[in-house]
Amino acid sequence: MLMWKLLWTLSLMVIFIAESSGFFAFQQSAAPPRKETKLHEFVKQSNDNVVIDSQHLSRRAVMNAALPFTMTAIFTGKALAATSESVMNKSTQKAIEKIGDGKPFALNAKLSVIPELREVWMKEIQAFQKSTRNDEERSLEFSVSEDVGKPNTFYLHQQYADKAAFRAHLESPHSKRYEAFLVSDKPFSKGGDPITYFFSPLEEGSDWAIKNKRSKPSKTGYCVTVNLYPKKAKRGEFLEVIKANKQGTDTTEKLALQYTFGESALKPGVFHFHEEYKGKEEGKQGFDAHANSPHFAGWVKFTETDPFEKPPEVYFSKILEG
Repeated sequence: MLMWKLLWTLSLMVIFIAESSGFFAFQQSAAPPRKETKLHEFVKQSNDNVVIDSQHLSRRAVMNAALPFTMTAIFTGKALAATSESVMNKSTQKAIEKIGDGKPFALNAKLSVIPELREVWMKEIQAFQKSTRNDEERSLEFSVSEDVGKPNTFYLHQQYADKAAFRAHLESPHSKRYEAFLVSDKPFSKGGDPITYFFSPLEEGSDWAIKNKRSKPSKTGYCVTVNLYPKKAKRGEFLEVIKANKQGTDTTEKLALQYTFGESALKPGVFHFHEEYKGKEEGKQGFDAHANSPHFAGWVKFTETDPFEKPPEVYFSKILEG
């Protein structure tokens, strides 16, 4: 009986210490108002982005889970290691499970950094980027770009040969170093924690996973990150138009560096895009050429048929290379 009392007291002490030190300090924040933009209008609004709503865990939800976790840790001899990442990993694991073996694996992420920690974060993310590129044969792309109209808001795009390659990435020494930095320095601004979208790219060639056939990272580039929500009744037509747009971009646009898209691993019916362009004005010339292409005109025509469940989310950014 004495042992049980001691364990119970110890568990409460661990929770109290963790909570008072900010270990479980999650905050709820109201999502900023959504700005509605017709997709064909963003060509003229390249410095204006649509806001992605984010969801944040509540403090109570985390604390409710803290006690059982602590008791489990005590009885198994494991140290308390619950962080916000442990919650995020559940979502990551679910996404990995949803994508089939051997299929291409990609992710988009959006985050905002505290201005005073910008240089520190840039140094860490670029070291992480370099190690991922150099040390992981099956890591195919790791780009970092900054929002054209919102300083210190960044977008990451990563590609891996398959989900096994992504699992290996998560277990790499450089991945763990970067995670340790996030825990120790807490570089993200309020409401700016990473929002990550996992998907398996579609309409890619058989040489997808051959790293040495892929283009070298561009020092400059104009990026477009998009989330689309087509209506179920429009799904077939949507995919046909997107397929034509990708094919036209890949085969006829000399200034187009990349056109990657796929369906969300966690939310069927939601599609994520990452595009890159080169040329004058740090790549905007290439995007303007894309927006004036015949295949893009077909896409504009499709958007005029009221095909979306909710407004598209479109972000413009510029590549940052160390």
